[in-house]
Amino acid sequence: MTAKEIDYDPIKAVLGRFVARSVWRRRFFFVMLGVLFVREWHVKRMLRRLAKERSEWEILDAGSGYGQYSHFMARHFPSARILGADVKREQIADCNWFAQESGETNCRFEVADLAEFRQPNTFDLALSVDVMEHVAEDEKVLANICESLKAEGYFLVATPRIIERRRGREHEVRMAVGEHVREGYAEDEFRDKLTRAGFRVLSMKQTYGPWGAVAWRLLQRIPMWLLRVSKGFLPLLIPYYLLVYLPAVFFMIIDMRSTSKGGGWLVLAQK
Repeated sequence: MTAKEIDYDPIKAVLGRFVARSVWRRRFFFVMLGVLFVREWHVKRMLRRLAKERSEWEILDAGSGYGQYSHFMARHFPSARILGADVKREQIADCNWFAQESGETNCRFEVADLAEFRQPNTFDLALSVDVMEHVAEDEKVLANICESLKAEGYFLVATPRIIERRRGREHEVRMAVGEHVREGYAEDEFRDKLTRAGFRVLSMKQTYGPWGAVAWRLLQRIPMWLLRVSKGFLPLLIPYYLLVYLPAVFFMIIDMRSTSKGGGWLVLAQK
């Protein structure tokens, strides 16, 4: 790991333990993720559009993590059945507990390695957010997800984009997370991998453009760097966020409406 990289896994583990078996803390945590991450804005906007197509859905949350997207889909796809799959047993146990305590009867979670997970012709929609950059066997995972979809099923994926090395700041954003197994995907590379897996790309939007990247630095990069230096900075984060949040929201809104090149992909594909 270079000096510019931050390993988020220890911080994620602490947050996971904090919200593990508390309904109100977990709900508050999901709200905070929704207001702080422009990636969630992009993904949820696309999910809302898909939800209008029909009422009956079988959905796979591939790499469900904390379960915030499964929780979101359980509310916005009320007649859907949602399966969250993740390799981390403690998160799966916590997500199942939360679904039960919250009365989300249309949502369940199971431990699964996406490189091995296959349920042929089962799902109408698969979602993968911040997963592919962590997976060494990405083409195998893409093929498994495609096989698990029904004919004409949708695949919505958010993952980093490789940015050319001509500007140092872009290189910093691209190399910001130490636990990634790849920097991201170039457009042709990602299209080719999706096509070989059996997908047809419907849309490919770049996210985290110039303004979105500023919001990312303000809302994630700087606070995580401070916490990495010392947990003593934790009490300062509340006044910090009060100071920077409104400008960051303005930058996030611009990113949502922008067609500028950026550091992330939001891709909608179809089997």
